[in-house]
Amino acid sequence: MPGRSAAALCAAALLITAPAITAAAAPAARAAAPAAPAAPVEATPLTPETAREFTDTRVAELLEEYGSPGAAVTVVLDGEQVATAAHGYADLAEGTPLDAEEHLFPTASVAKSFTAAAVLTLAGEGRLDLAEDVNAYLPEEARLTGPTVTLHDLLTHTAGFAEVVERLGAEEGTPLDEVVRTAVPERLFAPGEYTGYSNYGIALAGYVVQEVSGVPFEEYVRRTVFTPLGMEDTSFEQLADVRADRPLVTSHLADGTPAGDAFIGDVPAGAAVTTVGDMARFMEALLDGGRIDGEQALAPGVAEAMLERHAEMHPETTGMGYGTYQWRAGEVPLIGHGGDLAGVHTGYAVVPGLDAGVFVAVNGDDAAGANPLVDLRMAVVGAFADTFAPQSLPEGRPDPDADLGAYEGSYITSRLAASGPARLVALFDNVTVRDAGDGTLSVSGALAVDDRWLPVSEGVFAAENGEDLLAFVERDGEVAAIATDMNPTSVYTRTGPLGSPSLHLVVAGVALLVLATVLVPVQRSGNGFTLATRMLLTSTALAAATAAGLLVYGVTDLNRAQVWLSEGSPALTLPMTVTAVLALVSAVSVGVCLVRGWLRPFSRVHLPLAALAGLALAATGAVYGMVALPF
Repeated sequence: MPGRSAAALCAAALLITAPAITAAAAPAARAAAPAAPAAPVEATPLTPETAREFTDTRVAELLEEYGSPGAAVTVVLDGEQVATAAHGYADLAEGTPLDAEEHLFPTASVAKSFTAAAVLTLAGEGRLDLAEDVNAYLPEEARLTGPTVTLHDLLTHTAGFAEVVERLGAEEGTPLDEVVRTAVPERLFAPGEYTGYSNYGIALAGYVVQEVSGVPFEEYVRRTVFTPLGMEDTSFEQLADVRADRPLVTSHLADGTPAGDAFIGDVPAGAAVTTVGDMARFMEALLDGGRIDGEQALAPGVAEAMLERHAEMHPETTGMGYGTYQWRAGEVPLIGHGGDLAGVHTGYAVVPGLDAGVFVAVNGDDAAGANPLVDLRMAVVGAFADTFAPQSLPEGRPDPDADLGAYEGSYITSRLAASGPARLVALFDNVTVRDAGDGTLSVSGALAVDDRWLPVSEGVFAAENGEDLLAFVERDGEVAAIATDMNPTSVYTRTGPLGSPSLHLVVAGVALLVLATVLVPVQRSGNGFTLATRMLLTSTALAAATAAGLLVYGVTDLNRAQVWLSEGSPALTLPMTVTAVLALVSAVSVGVCLVRGWLRPFSRVHLPLAALAGLALAATGAVYGMVALPF
């Protein structure tokens, strides 16, 4: 798996908005999968005793391996919470031991499940229609323009919204209605065309709940979800408010320092706190049709709808539910949700086939700083599945007679910003597919789990190391996208040859090298105008080098990249903007020198090439949102 630093920038963009999920919290329970396809491993019977062995011993081992400050975990089975444990510290600086019964955790995107439950409650009462245009429930000033979007689209992340990296409603006290009115994303795809994880979409669904119910969103969820389920310690509220009077864990960055309390303006998408005990009750209710302690707590039909598969890009890969997604498809699916903030990672997965579920919360970044598909939270969920519900992916075989050329090309993530430096994610979260010539595909990219992929069936391929399955999605008879089993929340959409991020990186790298040659003192003689032209090109080269250096720094420092992207730091735009301006002026100046005949033979070739290199860098920077100019 190449590029730990490349993966870091992907993680940064996906962890920016509080409720994001890595790659999207890309469901990676299979991070702990075996290294090669094998016969199904015999499952360990799940009993209260084996569950306690898992929470007490296996989770402790994983905590030591990953080096996180603390982890709390709970397991439910047959309607009961059968095992709960906490390991490590709630606060490293204070040396406070983590207490599974007392300490609250930010849920991050796990809160989306609560929001979906509220939407489905109103739908069950006949007050909402999931297939209706969402504008029917919104005041005029908050209505969407463009193709019709439904609540079904919002809950399954198929509305087609571009990613929003800037924190929605970053100003404390911004009401939910203002957040959804002022932060409307652009549309990248038609509704229903592709999955593309959207915090805004869930925030809008929560606002519909508020509008239709006539009470504040937070209050409605408390009345209809938390109170009936007996989730007494769970609520939607800002972390700073929680910390004032309740035992909230400290979130830690990878270096062990506190991450601070983020303000989450898109409240329904992730501004909730909970305990492992409350999450146990939530999972019990999902597994028993909304019942808890023998009583119907959630409205009839809510739990069932949340566990169903409502949107898919391909029938062979994982799909989306309402407020949930599949961690794993196949004969024994896992269903739940993950959540990420800087310094805290949560996730739950229920296994209807076992009438069981697991919830884990970690208060440190650990390996998530290097690879968004591998962190302690994912390792715990993966270990739970591998222990009690092991399942192998279909095993592929090379097909030397197959013509795989139709699949070749470059594909970029559908979870993509429409503008701004967050578009840089496409430089790293992309894959390139090639026909290996031996009946297999070669798939490369920062988040690709393997290079060699073996045919399973028409358009479906398994990684040779057994860690993932990918399927090609067709539109109008043409290959248009790649869906993976590891991540149902987004796909990789096909680009044309000129849209390949790999090509852009090569062009930018060559251009930077060519432009750097102006720093070498060759043939500096000439009139004042030619000297000024050389100085302009030199300044362009220095500005471009600064832009490249800051980008590399951001790629290698996840926490810094998060801050830059979420706060709109000029670090990712100012140097390249200066480069673009200088490149344009330099090109004009070189043109004047050529027309006037002021350049010597070597410079007639060298300076125009350098000017073109500057323009190429500026164009590449503009494509990825690093040039902050009106055009």
